[in-house]
Amino acid sequence: MSASRPLRVAVCGTGISGLSAAYRLVKACGDAGRPLELHVLEAADRPGGSIRTDRQDGFVLEWGPDCFISTKPAGIKLCEELGIDGKLIGTNPNFRKSYIARDSMLHPVPEGFHMLAPSRFWPFVTSRLFSWPGKIRMGMDLFLPRGSSDADETLEQFVVRRLGKEALDYAAQPMIGGIYTADPAQLSLKATMPQFLALEQKHRSLLLGMWRGRQAAGGSTGKASGARYDLFVSFPDGLQTLVDELVGRLPEECIRTGSAVSGLSRNGSGWRLEVANGPALELDGVCLTLPSGTAASLVASEAPDLAGELRGIPTAATATVNLGFDRAHVSHALDGMGFVVPAKENRSLLACTFSSVKFAGRAPEGKVLVRAFAGGAMDPETAGL
Repeated sequence: MSASRPLRVAVCGTGISGLSAAYRLVKACGDAGRPLELHVLEAADRPGGSIRTDRQDGFVLEWGPDCFISTKPAGIKLCEELGIDGKLIGTNPNFRKSYIARDSMLHPVPEGFHMLAPSRFWPFVTSRLFSWPGKIRMGMDLFLPRGSSDADETLEQFVVRRLGKEALDYAAQPMIGGIYTADPAQLSLKATMPQFLALEQKHRSLLLGMWRGRQAAGGSTGKASGARYDLFVSFPDGLQTLVDELVGRLPEECIRTGSAVSGLSRNGSGWRLEVANGPALELDGVCLTLPSGTAASLVASEAPDLAGELRGIPTAATATVNLGFDRAHVSHALDGMGFVVPAKENRSLLACTFSSVKFAGRAPEGKVLVRAFAGGAMDPETAGL
């Protein structure tokens, strides 16, 4: 290939992965002085994938994710490169706790209780979230032997082995479900919560490890409970800020919406890409940032083994419902980030975020914005109602 001829590349899908990949291509070719012919194809009528922010009646409404985790360096680094890191905002520091629904009541997650286990003794003992038999079983973790570090257990196996069934039903499952919308019986511990495996290997007991970690941090974990809300960041105008910034860094008219990809095949040393609403593209490279099932169909003829792997990836749909209220009509104190609902409660609700508490500026004065979630791997039918 002649170095003077533009490199012809298509990026299929304009979620955050696709837009980031397209931005990296433009930047790399620009740095190398290499001409680039870029095609960014999107089946929907707008770029951004599941990230979308709307404004209505003074409310900031997120269709999909409302934040990302600051400990993932790639996200922060991308914002720094784009020059929008100064716009990042954190969660409300006054209400970094959450609730768990049980028996038609919202129970505060005990102070110092993080995801699976407590780091503080007294708030855990006095909590009404767990029964006394459940607390005693969780306390047995102090005396259990260390497990093997070789085998990769599921999250469910690990929690039941260390802390018991009630800890799984009313702590691990709803909290992890709120993050992954997945069944803990299908989640790899090493892939999702490796820090707890490391605690067991180092301290033998999760509780000992949590308590020792608190002492090493000066004896205080503050009043936070549940997820590490201090790690969540967003933008005043929502995550659409990141999408808009990436779109603005791409060449004009390279993004084609309403352009579903219908076929992919080898063409000599390059690729031929069939596009539903236009002529086929002859390309040097193709980047697929599509749902695994869609990607599997495209690569099936050229890479059947890869297609099989892609089809084996389970996915689950989740419905997001934004609800705005007058503050006077909501009796709850809203003194937290929201609540999660254990599957054992047999509710159609998966979780609820108090959005106007979580991030500033999400609702007008005197109003409340909450986001409800339904569906997920353990209740797939509800998301389609």
